[in-house]
Amino acid sequence: MTAAPLPERLPIFPLTGAMLLPRGYLPLNIFEPRYKEMVEVARSGSGIIGMVQPSQAKISSSLENNDQFGTAERGRPLYDVGCAGLISNFEESNNGQYIIVLTGLRRFKIKKELPKEYQFREVLADYSPYMEDGDDISLFDDEYKDPFIRLLNEYFNAFDIDMDVNEFYDIPHEELVNSMAMICPFEASEKQLLLESPTCKTRVQMMMQLMDFNLRKHDISSDNIIH
Repeated sequence: MTAAPLPERLPIFPLTGAMLLPRGYLPLNIFEPRYKEMVEVARSGSGIIGMVQPSQAKISSSLENNDQFGTAERGRPLYDVGCAGLISNFEESNNGQYIIVLTGLRRFKIKKELPKEYQFREVLADYSPYMEDGDDISLFDDEYKDPFIRLLNEYFNAFDIDMDVNEFYDIPHEELVNSMAMICPFEASEKQLLLESPTCKTRVQMMMQLMDFNLRKHDISSDNIIH
């Protein structure tokens, strides 16, 4: 998917509940000084940032120790798999915040974290386990697409997510699955499982299991699950 080599030295943005996947698009509102510096440094070079989740954090609405409000503790342990994304859109708001969109390129494993040179964290990234990312020609069988979209519709209705699934039929499989994995309100640990799924086919199978499980938790049954 990418013609230019991906940088081994990679600035990372640890953010609980925010998952980026190849061919996915992740909008971000950057307001903390350390991450504004990260965006500036990235834009002066490759334009690439690594998204990774802290490994011991949960999605929360609390104002304390929360990524969304810039109150999370620094230096937290991280999952060892993330996804590199290109800053494909950049705007600066009137109050000095950066509004960016990351386009997912390829997943990576963290080989090691580097000594701090900036306010933000950097790692050495190993992309070799994920060389097929963004070029998944195997995809998942056509027989999965209809039940997957039907289950998405049921899931969205149950959780009051306003989205017209009829538009999904024309979206390429990999783009559809990865985009929905990013959008659906799964737990942080569930999102990490989806991120680390080896292929598009295994990812869609896991997504269907997660959606079915969450529907059953809310006393809404589904017969669309594929085991």
